Formats: sequence, C-alpha cells, structure tokens
Amino acid sequence: MIIYKDVFDKMKRNGYSTALIRKEKLIPEGSLQNIRDGKLVNLKTIDTICRLSGCRIEELIEYVPDEPIDGSGDICVNRRKE
Repeated sequence: MIIYKDVFDKMKRNGYSTALIRKEKLIPEGSLQNIRDGKLVNLKTIDTICRLSGCRIEELIEYVPDEPIDGSGDICVNRRKE
C-alpha cells in the first residue's frame, strides 16, 4: 500500500496551495481527490508533485506492505517460475 506523507503541506510550503494548483490546472482535480482519499495516482502526477514541492519521491510517499496476496505469508508473488 502506498501512503502519502503530507503532500499538500509540502507543496504549500513551496508556494503551491491547492487553490493555485486547481486554478492553474497543474494537477487534475481527480488526482488531488485521489491523494486526499489515499488512492493511487499516476507517475506523471507524482512527478508534478515532486517539482511543485521541491521534494524527492521518497519524501512524499511511503510503501507499507499489505497482507499477502497469495495466502503464503509472502508479500512478493510476482516471481518467475520455470
């Protein structure tokens, strides 16, 4: 699961309020709402947030493992089997 870390505060500290972001159409409103709701956004949006906030991606998001997908207790299930 991806967790956003104070994204709006970091952009605001760098001079970009959500009102300005919406007015200038820097990030789509749907993407802003997805961030508020803790939902995923695309990498283009993450790139824009990095530029607006002056932060690196690891300062904006955090990966927290979910429950295992395959029931094995192992999080990584995308292994190649031969």
